[in-house]
Amino acid sequence: MTDQQKLFRVFRLIQLLSQPPYRKVKRLAEILEVDARTVYRYIQLLEKLGYGVDKKPGDRYFLQVEFSAGDKLIDTEEAGFLQDLLWQAPAGHPLRDRLLHKLNRQYMLAPLAQSLSKFNIYEHIRALGGALEAERQVILHNYYAPSSETLGSRHLEPVEFMQGYTYLWAYDLDKQGYRQFKLDRIGEVEVLDAPIAGEHESHALDLFGWTGPAWLPVKLRLSSYAQNLLLEEYPDARPFVRTFKGQALFDGIVRDWRGIGRFVLGLPGEVEVMEPEGFRAYLRERAGRGKWS
Repeated sequence: MTDQQKLFRVFRLIQLLSQPPYRKVKRLAEILEVDARTVYRYIQLLEKLGYGVDKKPGDRYFLQVEFSAGDKLIDTEEAGFLQDLLWQAPAGHPLRDRLLHKLNRQYMLAPLAQSLSKFNIYEHIRALGGALEAERQVILHNYYAPSSETLGSRHLEPVEFMQGYTYLWAYDLDKQGYRQFKLDRIGEVEVLDAPIAGEHESHALDLFGWTGPAWLPVKLRLSSYAQNLLLEEYPDARPFVRTFKGQALFDGIVRDWRGIGRFVLGLPGEVEVMEPEGFRAYLRERAGRGKWS
C-alpha cells in the first residue's frame, strides 16, 4: 500500500466516523478494503493527534468533533477562508504556523476531509470532462453505492454533468441503461481508449447557464476582483479556480461562448483569456459589435 493510499484511507475513515450511520470496525474495514487491525491502528493514530474516537451502543465508532461552541467562535466557513489566507503567507512565520495549528485543531478536521473530497471531485471533473471532449468510455473505480454500502467499478459512456457538476449522467454499459453517478462517491476515474459507441443527446447547462452541442475548454487569468466576482456569482466554478504563483486561474469547460463571454466582457482589464484562440476571436467580434448578448 502506497503512502497516498494510506492517507486517502485515513481521510476516508474520518469521513465515515464524522457522519451517521456509524459502523462497527468490521464494516469500516470492508469499506476501506483493509483488515480490522489496520482500522484500529488508524483510530489510535487519530487519538494520538488529539481527537476523541468513541463508541455508541453496538460498538459503532464515531468521532467527537465540536466545530463551534456559540457565537464567540468563528464558523467553519470563516475558518476555511482564514486558513486559505494563512497558507499564502510566508512559510516559517511563527504567527502563521501557530494560527494554522489552532485552526486545524479547533475547526478543520472534518473540513480537512472535505477538502480532500473536493480535490478528488476537481480531478474527477477534469478527467470526465476530457473523456466527454474526446468521446471516450470511462471506468469509475471504487464507486461507493450507499444503498448496499459497497465499492465497485462502473463501465460507462459519459453523457453530461448535472446539477452544477454534482452528478454525472452516463450510460451504464454493464446494466444497459442510463444512470446518474455522484462525483464525491467516485474513487478514481480511468479514461479508456475505447470510443463512445452510442448516440447520446446532451442538454447539460454549463456554469453560466448555457447549453450547446459540445464542451469547450477555456483558460482565464483573473484579477482578485474578477476571481471574487466569479465565485460570488457562480459558486459552482470553485473547483475550476486555482492559484498559481500568486495569480488566480480559471481552467474549465463551457457549452457556449455567450455565457462566459458576457462575464469576461463585463470586466474589461480584469480577465485575460489564455486559451483558446476561438474564444478570443469571439470576444473580439462581440466587442467590435458593442454587444455580447
